[in-house]
Amino acid sequence: MLPKLKVSNLSCSRADNQLFNNLNFEVHPGQNIEIIGSNGSGKTTLLRILLGLIDIGDGEMEWLDNENNYNNFRSVDCFYQGHSLGIKNLLSAQENLRLSSYSFGVSEEKILSSLNRVGIKSHSSFASEMSVGQKKRISIARWLLKDFGIYFVDEPFSALDDQASDLIVEIIEELNAKGASFVITGHRPSEITSNQITLDHEV
Repeated sequence: MLPKLKVSNLSCSRADNQLFNNLNFEVHPGQNIEIIGSNGSGKTTLLRILLGLIDIGDGEMEWLDNENNYNNFRSVDCFYQGHSLGIKNLLSAQENLRLSSYSFGVSEEKILSSLNRVGIKSHSSFASEMSVGQKKRISIARWLLKDFGIYFVDEPFSALDDQASDLIVEIIEELNAKGASFVITGHRPSEITSNQITLDHEV
């Protein structure tokens, strides 16, 4: 099976610090990659390079489009969630998802079912009245609004209790079964089935 993304000999330096060197990996449909490292090891930088938000530096990236030709990340339907969840405090959970899905159009039924799936049932409350964990659940509900090809998520398991962490594993497995892939970062390996890339030895 051809990969959605192929990375060859990817290297990146910041000032005089080599963050990573000669990374080689492929992301196949339904497969997960975990980028593991301590603070400052280059996890977020690698995600942003993969998405074209930072110059690639040394190495090559090849994206597979629908015609089996390598092109760029715009050929694959990608989802990106960084450290900042982008939750609007003066909007309800439902309104936040409505805003997130504005560009591709999602039914109210889909929005409500996505919130229910992550355990957010009080749709009328402002996000400002919710805990950090509840806001994180809203961000996870965004994953369910549309079938994306690859999900790039920075530290999805941070600030979550065990129940919410188990929920993420379940949802990732469900999306994997549909052919979606995840590239996520973390300080230590999670419970999901994945290939792991370690950027330092402090994990």
